[in-house]
Amino acid sequence: MDAEVATTPNESRYLMLMYRKQLEEGGRITTTDLARSFKVNPATVTEILQKLAEKKLVEYTRYYGAELTENGIAEARKLLRKHRILEFLFVKFLKYTAEKACEEASTIDHYCSEDLINAICQAYGHPKRCPCDKVIFGDPKCRGRAQTGETHIESNNSHVNSLSSKPDNFSAVGELQNGEGDLDG
Repeated sequence: MDAEVATTPNESRYLMLMYRKQLEEGGRITTTDLARSFKVNPATVTEILQKLAEKKLVEYTRYYGAELTENGIAEARKLLRKHRILEFLFVKFLKYTAEKACEEASTIDHYCSEDLINAICQAYGHPKRCPCDKVIFGDPKCRGRAQTGETHIESNNSHVNSLSSKPDNFSAVGELQNGEGDLDG
């Protein structure tokens, strides 16, 4: 994809669902299918699909549905990568179930920067599959970074001494303190 395409959180959800249906399950998705999935009326779906078509992310045909374009596929993969890396983090670090991890990832995946997602990916040794056993797409910018054993994070008076980057043991070492020496939390 040549240029960044700004999508809304709603548009992102549509792209991800369309990718899953079109490319992972090998099917066609209609406006009726999308309306059922998102619990909205078909007119709302049509409006979103038209906006995605204007952004050249889907090819929309009235009364038929839509298919992702090459740019739409690239954008959907980027979004799904964010979602699946977050799922991985929530299961490994927070011990969420796969279902709860998916639910939580859905609320924030759109807003996460690629730098954050790449840092999480690196910390876990570039996982290949999410907890739902779906492929986690690679990112050349993530793979190109030097992989060090520890990361140091500092911000004003709060600090974490290091983060373990072992895939099965992501844990904060040290104390996160507020300005008065108390643990934040």
